Amino acid sequence: MRYAMVLERTVIDVISNRAVIPQWPPSPDGEEVTAVECDDSIYIGMLYIDGEFREPEIPKPELAKPYKPTAGELVIMETQATIYEEMSASALASAEATAEVYEAILLMGGNANG
Repeated sequence: MRYAMVLERTVIDVISNRAVIPQWPPSPDGEEVTAVECDDSIYIGMLYIDGEFREPEIPKPELAKPYKPTAGELVIMETQATIYEEMSASALASAEATAEVYEAILLMGGNANG
């Protein structure tokens, strides 16, 4: 015989090939563990309610709503983007100036000292 061990309406173990009904002590909280005869379709985690085995109900997660920035946040982001573009343009201009200096040094024969 095959038995589902049920604690508080939940199958906590499945025992196969038993000629005698298994008996378990109560849980640490004092709840009774009951042996219920079952077939091969029963597995740990199923529910046992009103004399019937049922699939556990797994709640579906709610999809998060997309975040929509406020008008103030949009202004801040646009300002940050402008500052970043200006800093990038400044860094690019500095790199171009440095490249021009090195190019001039190379055209003078590669000697910066004279």
